[in-house]
Amino acid sequence: MSENNTETKNKQLDPQTLRARGGDPNNPDPSRRPTDPVGLSRSIMHVLEDHEYVRINSVGPVALNSVMAAFRIASREIESRTTGAVLVIRQSEYPATIDGKQTKGVCTRIFAIPIKYAQ
Repeated sequence: MSENNTETKNKQLDPQTLRARGGDPNNPDPSRRPTDPVGLSRSIMHVLEDHEYVRINSVGPVALNSVMAAFRIASREIESRTTGAVLVIRQSEYPATIDGKQTKGVCTRIFAIPIKYAQ
């Protein structure tokens, strides 16, 4: 296995990294539908229980829309569970390959921080 393949495999196995999928919500094949924001928000909460942050990779506006909806759902859930923490978000671009074509994706990192630092 080449070094590049090992690096790619390690990123896929990283428990802090999630992937959001775009697609057609009406597609009969469930694997071709967009990521469900409610399920993604649960995954965000689960990862944040054990880690400092969660990273979500997405390509395209449909996938990014799911990520942002999931962030809003998870933010409300965090605020209802605790009075001392909020979620904050940082985003950056990364090179991605979709169907053999080079494109840019958005890497969204979500952190739970004490509310006193969220100014």
